[in-house]
Amino acid sequence: MNTLSVSSYSVREQLGPVDFTFVDPSSGRDVHISFPFTKDLDLSEFPARAKSAFGVDAIETVAFQFAGLDDPELDRFAAALRDTGVTLLNVAIDAGDLLEPDPAKRGADIAELQRWIDRFAAMGSRFVRVNPGSPLAQHHGDDLPDYLVEALRELGAYASDRGARLLVENHGGPSSDPVWMTRLLDAVGRDHLGLLLDLGNFDALLMPAMALFFGGQDGERVDPEQLFASVDLTSLYAGIEALAPRAELVHVKVHTVGADGAVGPVDLARALGILTAVGYDGPLTVEYEGTGGDPWAKSARVLEVAASAVEEVAR
Repeated sequence: MNTLSVSSYSVREQLGPVDFTFVDPSSGRDVHISFPFTKDLDLSEFPARAKSAFGVDAIETVAFQFAGLDDPELDRFAAALRDTGVTLLNVAIDAGDLLEPDPAKRGADIAELQRWIDRFAAMGSRFVRVNPGSPLAQHHGDDLPDYLVEALRELGAYASDRGARLLVENHGGPSSDPVWMTRLLDAVGRDHLGLLLDLGNFDALLMPAMALFFGGQDGERVDPEQLFASVDLTSLYAGIEALAPRAELVHVKVHTVGADGAVGPVDLARALGILTAVGYDGPLTVEYEGTGGDPWAKSARVLEVAASAVEEVAR
């Protein structure tokens, strides 16, 4: 029986400004990205609101939605989980670059990731997700440095000692290559690392998704359904098939919810059918990445479609 959950990232446009940083591997410099979203509620209100609006008892959140490790909202969020009885299924931690070749810089990134793991493991998070390198890194080729494997083994043991399971996700950069990701999982070993399979984070959708976030050439808003209409998803379904046997958590990634209730561009029935065929019965988290409109209503629609698809493919 799949646990159904919703990520706070799905309603990011109502949770206030978001600032996050990735490392540009070509220059080694930090790349800062900001979205000036309005603030209609605090992140600590999300557990109760999600339970009421979606009927779920489990949620996910994203570390960069907090202002930092000392953000008082972290303590309020932990209290909200206790008060509502909502389970924290996973936290996506986007910090550092484990493909950084400089040992001192990489060591500092590992230490920062450990501090984030401490915070969320103390909240009872079942999983913690880190990036196996910057999402902006080039992802072709066979390069799999020993220091990356060692860093993930160290972090995996660290998380396990605190009651959490370390995951990596196909999340841009080398991780969106199923061959590279499979080699990484094998090298690190299942004792230390598992896979969060995101149904939408493959190469076929990465560029259109960026256009959806940042707009057209002049920053104008693009029509999401038109944007994805001509995208060939053959390689995406092949990627899902390749990684499905390794999945321990799945992000049900949707970028569009039409006026008729249709969701896309990923065919959820097809994608979840691939997972069911390999015996996956683990948790599913809705991560709605569309823009505009009511994200609560659209996320609820995605959850409804996902639940129906699970029932259908199980017959």
